[in-house]
Amino acid sequence: MDLKLLKCDWGMEYLGDMKARLHKYAEAGYNGLECANIGMDPSEFGDITGELGLDYVAMMFCDDEQAFRDQLENVKKTNPILINCHPGRDYFEFERGLEFYRNVMEMAQEVDCQVVYETHRHRTLYSAWSTRRYLEAIPDLRICADLSHFTVVSEATMEHGPDYCEMMDVAISRTDHIHARVGWAQAPQVPDPRHETFMEWTERFERWWDRIIAARLAEGRPFLTINPEFGPFTYQPTDPATGKPHADIWEICLWITQRFRERWAGKLS
Repeated sequence: MDLKLLKCDWGMEYLGDMKARLHKYAEAGYNGLECANIGMDPSEFGDITGELGLDYVAMMFCDDEQAFRDQLENVKKTNPILINCHPGRDYFEFERGLEFYRNVMEMAQEVDCQVVYETHRHRTLYSAWSTRRYLEAIPDLRICADLSHFTVVSEATMEHGPDYCEMMDVAISRTDHIHARVGWAQAPQVPDPRHETFMEWTERFERWWDRIIAARLAEGRPFLTINPEFGPFTYQPTDPATGKPHADIWEICLWITQRFRERWAGKLS
């Protein structure tokens, strides 16, 4: 199984236009990128990513079925290897959420790649307990695990107590894409996962991520996509007096990427 380590395009506009950023991501050793808006003609985008050997994971933000339909039509033109959808809204009653998934999963059959649904605040999968409920009701539902939202919504480590642990077990068993951002009980992103203050959280998240990789490897999947999705302000804390970030998210993403490669070197064949 291949681990495809992706660069999150979020917050990288300072590097130049999309063409310049694509070259920067390839030079840094990433296998691809993930974003919602490519900002250029799909044919040109495909030519450049092909030349650079970069895969593309497309993002969609879908409050309802019509948004899914509209965005899917545009995404089809970009030939992604995977589509990651922010699904519905957190205020949906459960039956409305089931209806949403029935409808969009039928539409998703029109594309040649897999569509996964992200665990995220504001969405139907905003918490570990909501996610578990939908996963148990919809056997074919597969997710993008952004587990930072589980820890901040619950204000917990998700490691204590059988209920939380079982919720995490269910989510891990159905994850086909990872947003590898380290969160904690008070925010969806620690200021710096490399710092000793937050290393306990970094290692906790790495244990979950490694369980996902091991499970997909055992299932014989050809690849697993991983996006170290550390975002800019307001996700990244800054000094209120200067506006300077407490850490450089470009450097953090590279650091997380390298830790994946070191932990799994020689173990994926």
